[in-house]
Amino acid sequence: MTQIQRRFVSVNGRQVHYRIAGSGPALLLIHQSPQNSRMWAQMQQRYADRYTVIAPDTPGFGYSDALPGNPMTIAEFGAATLQFVDALGLQRFAVFGMHTGGLIATWLAWANPSRVAALVVDGYAAFTPQESTLYGDAYLPPFVPQWDGSHLRWLWSRMREQKYYFPWYDGRAEAAMAIPPQTTESSRETVMDVLDVGDTYRAGYAAAFRHNDHHWLGELQMPSWLVYRHGDPLLAHMPRLRDLPANVTVLEEPNGIPAMQDGMDGWLAQTLANEPAFVEAAAPALPSNTWQRRIITTGAGDMAVWERAGQGVLRLCLHAPGTRPLSPLQIDAGDSAWLLPDLPGHGASCESDGALDAATLVAALLAAIPADNALPLVIEAHGAAAGYVPALVQVLGAAVAEVVLHSPWLLTAEEQALLLQGLPSTVIDRAGGYLCDAWQWERERHLLWPWLPPSAAARRRVDAPAPARVHDNVVELLRLGSRLHGLLRDVTHPDLAARLRALPVPLRVVGDAESDYQGRAAALSA
Repeated sequence: MTQIQRRFVSVNGRQVHYRIAGSGPALLLIHQSPQNSRMWAQMQQRYADRYTVIAPDTPGFGYSDALPGNPMTIAEFGAATLQFVDALGLQRFAVFGMHTGGLIATWLAWANPSRVAALVVDGYAAFTPQESTLYGDAYLPPFVPQWDGSHLRWLWSRMREQKYYFPWYDGRAEAAMAIPPQTTESSRETVMDVLDVGDTYRAGYAAAFRHNDHHWLGELQMPSWLVYRHGDPLLAHMPRLRDLPANVTVLEEPNGIPAMQDGMDGWLAQTLANEPAFVEAAAPALPSNTWQRRIITTGAGDMAVWERAGQGVLRLCLHAPGTRPLSPLQIDAGDSAWLLPDLPGHGASCESDGALDAATLVAALLAAIPADNALPLVIEAHGAAAGYVPALVQVLGAAVAEVVLHSPWLLTAEEQALLLQGLPSTVIDRAGGYLCDAWQWERERHLLWPWLPPSAAARRRVDAPAPARVHDNVVELLRLGSRLHGLLRDVTHPDLAARLRALPVPLRVVGDAESDYQGRAAALSA
């Protein structure tokens, strides 16, 4: 099986995530809304023996930074994709897109006829002005976290409903779709696609719905296939494509995606026969003190890391397991060098489904530290991430100049048992109830000490947590699933306080009265 590599590239200061596999002429794949480049795994495997297959996450989707401003147009998505293509040094390429991605691909082909060798669209969305008005806001209500988690229940039902009716909110028999319904697992996958991006999910859909000027099709100059599959609600748009040039072929495909790809095999081979192989250019050096993301291959799978060059010390800053990874916007960087990893299983490091024991995570974190690093190392750990510190210090030895703990979790054996017994359900059910269980646990974690029996003594005298904060952490809990139990078991071992007190390096604790349970954390640095 061909290895699909994940990478980030800086495009005008914006981090763009993409996947690349194979060798030969370049074939660019552009995903539909609200998905991301992960949807192309099978297609990248299929064509990697013939082409360099490149699949970016479009702006604001997957792990790519959004463009500033909303709403966006297909032309703006296209221009951003062209900037990505330029950043990779792609001079000639074929492009394939599905639904929203098909519109973006068409703009690329129309705007850059000398660079696009071939165009394939799976389901060209030829919306009319009337449909743009009809679908618009009704199809795309804001996705805003609610204090009670009800937005999660809505999302689950919404993603299931889209396989019953198009548009999903129209329950009339005339809008019914004769396609297989969502399975429980496919419901989870589509829900996670939206949870990856939050309210930004509307940007791609809205751009597609608003786009109803289809003159680009009549001005395409390269060989082009516009494919409509049976079962795709956009099949109804096929009769709308008329008076196209001879180089643009409209195809009806009754036998699904495999049959479409079978047809593409020969057509692409003929169309791209004389195209040059893509030769990847060296990435340009970034200015100092500039944040950049990179992907590191570790025993826990791909790990995403924010890094920044600096001076004085290198700060390795760890977010708490089960919470949203830290970003540069949360850091007062100063002059220091920084490493902000997304812990394996979290954020952009979530795609491996292997075990996440403490030894595996520590090995992954060690891989993030550059081999040529000559700066003294400061380890900063938030919350339960303090549990990784003793093993890190043991391996790094004298390279560690200081340890800073932000509100560490320090539990007795009885408290650890209560914590682990009360973790949210990871059983994915047909009605999506596990989403609400995760929400309730995460919200109440801020209101009650999660390792104490619910009681007045466990109640924390704090403001209710902001719904957005709870939501961000719930997304990470859902990514981890059943692995959350092992993660928290490893980092809350009852002997952690003693191990931290025995560290041979300066130790500093940062916290507040509510987070410093029974003064245990303060005692570490006393």
